[in-house]
Amino acid sequence: MKIQNSRKSDALLLITYFVFYTLVLSLLLAFAAAHIPLFRNGAVYYGAYGAGTLLTFLIFFWQKRKVLREDYEKFRAHFGKNCRVVFLALLIIYLCNILINLLLRRFHISNQNQNVLGGLAAGGYLWLLILLAVVFAPVVEELVFRNIIFNRLYAKSRLLAYFVSMVTFSLLHGAAALTSGKLRDMLATFIYLPLAFFLCRLYETRKNIIFPIALHFVNNLVAVLLLLLLQTVKGA
Repeated sequence: MKIQNSRKSDALLLITYFVFYTLVLSLLLAFAAAHIPLFRNGAVYYGAYGAGTLLTFLIFFWQKRKVLREDYEKFRAHFGKNCRVVFLALLIIYLCNILINLLLRRFHISNQNQNVLGGLAAGGYLWLLILLAVVFAPVVEELVFRNIIFNRLYAKSRLLAYFVSMVTFSLLHGAAALTSGKLRDMLATFIYLPLAFFLCRLYETRKNIIFPIALHFVNNLVAVLLLLLLQTVKGA
């Protein structure tokens, strides 16, 4: 697959995502909440987190604007056919996850990542939930895990590219279990492996970043809608 950006540019984007966004932003907000009374207000705390999320999104979008524009034009040229490919992959993912969900329920393993997102919706921060799940994750995470990590490792080893991209993607979504005090809930990361595989597979076969972005977007949109529906039913 074609490398669209320089090694230095991609390295800086990885640092922006893994160091600034994933680590530093969270630590700064935790420090602020502990020492600055203003940040104990949920609106201020989540507002700052949302601002950091939006800034990170804009950085990635600007740096990858060329490939995003070019791949979107190619995707749009056969929009109906390409959408069918995406929905077929999503259907297979859901079928795989039925078995995984049954096993997780059998051993009382909770998906802490979904619990965090559910807490945002329940706490009145639906805007942040939508920003994170429907806007930020499909674009930024696909640029990180597919366009950069998978793409660059693929030239060295196809197996290594799949393994690193899938495992890091899944572990990141299970990281919430580390702060919950329930380390066994890290096993919930298995629920993300089918999605991670098809995100890589679509990118490998179609050589177009819009395919995994579209799959990620639809998957997260359905999850958010189901979450909101579930909360509506509980509140009725």
